[in-house]
Amino acid sequence: MSLRIQTNIFLTLSLIFIILSPFITKKGLFSEQQQLDNQEKLSQILRKTRDYCRRLEKAALDFVCREEVSERIDNSKDSTEGIVEMHTPYPGEWISHYHFPRKIEKNSYVYDYQYIRKSDRHIERRTLLEENGKKKYEEDAPLKTTMFRVQNVLFGPIGLLSESQQHNYQYQIIKEELVNGEKAVVLEAVPKSLSQQGHCFGKIWVKEDDSSILKIEWNQKSLGNYQIAEQIASKYKAKPQIISISEYGLEKNGIRFPSGDMTEEAYILQNGKKFIRSETIILFKNYKFFTVETEVKYGF
Repeated sequence: MSLRIQTNIFLTLSLIFIILSPFITKKGLFSEQQQLDNQEKLSQILRKTRDYCRRLEKAALDFVCREEVSERIDNSKDSTEGIVEMHTPYPGEWISHYHFPRKIEKNSYVYDYQYIRKSDRHIERRTLLEENGKKKYEEDAPLKTTMFRVQNVLFGPIGLLSESQQHNYQYQIIKEELVNGEKAVVLEAVPKSLSQQGHCFGKIWVKEDDSSILKIEWNQKSLGNYQIAEQIASKYKAKPQIISISEYGLEKNGIRFPSGDMTEEAYILQNGKKFIRSETIILFKNYKFFTVETEVKYGF
């Protein structure tokens, strides 16, 4: 290759770089500016969610709703080898064989749920109305789910976003999307230190216009019984994959109330297949509000 050709190639490449370099610089500046904008937006969201949690913490509440619970448990991989006796027509003779029974358990419950909070007074009670399709009437009944017990769903946002908790977490905006037609900003909250691992954390869908909470997807490692899931996974030689989501689909006087809660306990087996061991679904319906009073206003 002649010196003239090499020089022309070099000049051409230099010219291309000179033409494109302003765009490269602008792209870099835009990315940096976008990061600054996101940080400012995140700060505003965290400030507003603090105010929302303050409203929720201080609200006087008196309501009832219908709580419909269904669970499905697949114990087939927990079954142990057993001996079944098979009798023959001849007296005193029998044969045996081994079997692996497949056991799938399904349960359903319907409760009348009541919650009252006024000043220091706090009352929570359930009346069992139906169990596995049969009518019941059991006052002060416990939540009879086998695998997962969901408590204080209404106050889930407080543990993640209240003024007393925000210093324990690192937050970032990961995306924006629609939830039931509502514009939402999706935050991810992660504990700042290992000492905070006992606290629940995960992804939070924050309503864009008022920073109320539409949905929370809890990180599986923050669930109270995750160690049990790890033990089960070890027995299966698998990896746990637990999905737990709380949805807040009903709004009253600036407070969002639970509409549903779902927990799926699954394991990824060595062959790559997903084995769903249990699923617990709770639906909150037919709310009747007697008192929903808040005094704290949003700060802008």
